Amino acid sequence: MAFDRDLQPTAAIRGNLQFTHSGLVTANYFISPLGYGLRKASDKYDVKMAHHALINHLPNGSLLLGIQARLNTLDVLSKMVEGVDLDECEDYADEVVSSFERVRSIVPQTRIYLLSIPVGAASATGMSTLSRVWRGSTTTIDATALSRAELDAYQDKADEILSRIGGDFEPTPVPAALFQWLWEHYLSRGAAGDPIAPTRAGTLDDATAAVFRSAALDEGAQADSNHRLRPSFVPVVKVVQPDFEFMPSYQSMLTPHSFPYAGMTFPGGSEFLNVLEGLGNVTVDWGIRVSTRSADQVLKHNETSLRRLGEQMDQRDQEVSFAQNTLMSKAQMLGEYNQHFEVNGAESEVSFTTVIAVGGASRDVTMDAVNTLKRRYKRFQIDLTAPVGAQVDLWSMLIPGSQSRRAFDDYAHIVPSDMWAGFVPFITSQIGDDSGPVIGVNLMSGNFEPIHFGIMEAALHDLSASFAVTGELGSGKSYFLKLIAVLVHDMGGQFLAIDRSQVGEWEHFATSIDDAVIIDLANPIVSLDPLRLFDPRIAGERTLDSLLPLLDLSPTSGAGAAASNLLTPRGIAEHRIRSLLDMFQAVRRLAEDPQYGPEFADLAARMGTIVDRVPVLFDPKLPTLRLDAAATVVRSHNLALPSAEELTTPHLYARLPLTKRLGTALYELVGVAAREAFLTDNGRFGLLVGDEAHHFTQTQVGSSVTSDFSRDGRKHLAAIGLASHDPAADFQGAAHNLIPNRFVFRQRDETLARNSLEWLGVDLDEAPFLLQVLREETSPPIGPGRQVPEERRGEMFMRDALNRIGRGKVLGPARSDRAAAITSTPGAMRALDRRA
Repeated sequence: MAFDRDLQPTAAIRGNLQFTHSGLVTANYFISPLGYGLRKASDKYDVKMAHHALINHLPNGSLLLGIQARLNTLDVLSKMVEGVDLDECEDYADEVVSSFERVRSIVPQTRIYLLSIPVGAASATGMSTLSRVWRGSTTTIDATALSRAELDAYQDKADEILSRIGGDFEPTPVPAALFQWLWEHYLSRGAAGDPIAPTRAGTLDDATAAVFRSAALDEGAQADSNHRLRPSFVPVVKVVQPDFEFMPSYQSMLTPHSFPYAGMTFPGGSEFLNVLEGLGNVTVDWGIRVSTRSADQVLKHNETSLRRLGEQMDQRDQEVSFAQNTLMSKAQMLGEYNQHFEVNGAESEVSFTTVIAVGGASRDVTMDAVNTLKRRYKRFQIDLTAPVGAQVDLWSMLIPGSQSRRAFDDYAHIVPSDMWAGFVPFITSQIGDDSGPVIGVNLMSGNFEPIHFGIMEAALHDLSASFAVTGELGSGKSYFLKLIAVLVHDMGGQFLAIDRSQVGEWEHFATSIDDAVIIDLANPIVSLDPLRLFDPRIAGERTLDSLLPLLDLSPTSGAGAAASNLLTPRGIAEHRIRSLLDMFQAVRRLAEDPQYGPEFADLAARMGTIVDRVPVLFDPKLPTLRLDAAATVVRSHNLALPSAEELTTPHLYARLPLTKRLGTALYELVGVAAREAFLTDNGRFGLLVGDEAHHFTQTQVGSSVTSDFSRDGRKHLAAIGLASHDPAADFQGAAHNLIPNRFVFRQRDETLARNSLEWLGVDLDEAPFLLQVLREETSPPIGPGRQVPEERRGEMFMRDALNRIGRGKVLGPARSDRAAAITSTPGAMRALDRRA
């Protein structure tokens, strides 16, 4: 058995600097992985170039780590409450508390990326003294014996290396306590005592010393066997800690035995570390130890190798065997390899050793995961091996500062740096924001990390919080819109939603919210008269925006010009116009006055056709709409509205019946009213929700509303949420260019599915399989009665504010009452009541 003192190299720690018994000094950093997922190939090449710069400037002996660990449930909840005053938002506090059990039951994980780089050697005298003291005690020594000048010299060296690498990976110094956390994680990998991930600032204190637990590493798990077999016969290490003997960890170290002879295609065929995610009941870490040689050194070495090959070929010139052909093949490959470095002078040669560490609570669980990984890697034409007898040596490679061992060289591979960069180890499939409510879980990463959508936090950080949703009927669009609306409400914001459903699903949902106002435009209790609704400075212009299209008038000719002149500040004051009814009466008076032209008679006739039909505009007794309620639902189900085709086709729009023109005008007025109310600095977040996106994107007024929310919402704590069946037709202009957060739910129609993925930002020429995933594998209706099984509901594609694209599953509210309110439909509820 191997004891920790032989494997733990740390003699002293000062911040992110590690001093080892051998005298090596390393600087250690958290690495921010680059967004990858479903992004376009051009973006992925940028990621590869960042890795190319990284590998070309790392010093020999550098260690790259990807450590998998459980997320701390409390960390997830703390991200949910950032920027929210829970004393003022009791509903959201209840949501966060209800989220605790749900998040814990999901057991989300994450991957922490680390970089350890050697930055020099400590003075022989100083470190030998430290080592002697350390070996004579049970704890690690603080590096107080080192002078500030020495520490600054090591840090300057590290900064110089990081400067050459660039800032793509945002390296952040680790706290001193990480070394202890990492050691405890390695000892408990995949077992019950495995510590949670330090994903939040302050999770680990900034101590300058660490206490490393003792442990025995039993290669071959001999203690479990009644028959004492040679350890080298079983590629597993049983790690037992004296204080936790009842929680052993069974671990197996894997390493690639060979890579494809013809190379690995990038992107799509070289990212071999991606297949490590999604294994249940085990923890999988990886580490890559690298060394590089410059192109000049490689060329000199190749000349020597070629000379030796030539001598061997001369010696076997008369020999009839396969050896001659083998030597010729080697010479040809060496020539191609040499040419690569001659053409690419900035290249380097990378020697790297990869270790994949699999840990579980039992030997059977660990070995099942090992066999699963071996099968997965066959698809990459990579043979994985678990070297018997070298398990402990390879286990130690993942410890920063470890001395080089023979196994590191035995399982090393050599490739040009541009090929190594295609491995892109520091990447992530994470989507969503850094904080905010949890709206779902990540399905693409394999770790089920919560997806945070900080819709209100984004506005505070000067980012657009607007979002758009697409999907077929019944795919979950309306459910998602209601989810975001109720979260905005619970966090202290307000929302206005336009409900087009005949059953009044938004009205039913709003009844579960205190201080909700329900408005039916066909049976109004409030007025949308723009002359009464808006400030007198802008009321005339807002009225013209709605009235002229409604009356099919041009603003510069005939009756349109008459209306324009009448609604100037001077005209309004002169004719004492305070409402649309006042305007109609003034127009009738002017039409009877001989000194005015026939345009007023035309205008009076046109307005006369709608005065009695639209009390929501012409009844002066109705109070005006006030958007100060926490939730406002405007029902427009009795309004006739044009289709997207009628709005975008000139000859169809010219023949629109009056009822559809009225519907469009009222729909737009609601959006304009929300814009005037929410795009003001009232200190309250406002969300406008429209389930019929084309009415906000295809008309002049609606497009202006969408653009203003998308551009200026971040300045005034506001956002717009739109939904559509066909993004190619409806999400144009501002909805396409300025709305960053995009969600795509199931689309079984091939054309609509293609439009949705292209709107999302996916290049289907590069990833045509995603079309099938969206059509057939996203919330598929495969249950009884062609219903979507409960566990498959809410699956979607998402593009976040950082243009990262991935797949997720919407969870809905954690509070049971909120979940029931947004899930059930009034029709279904009435049917249940009748049955009761």
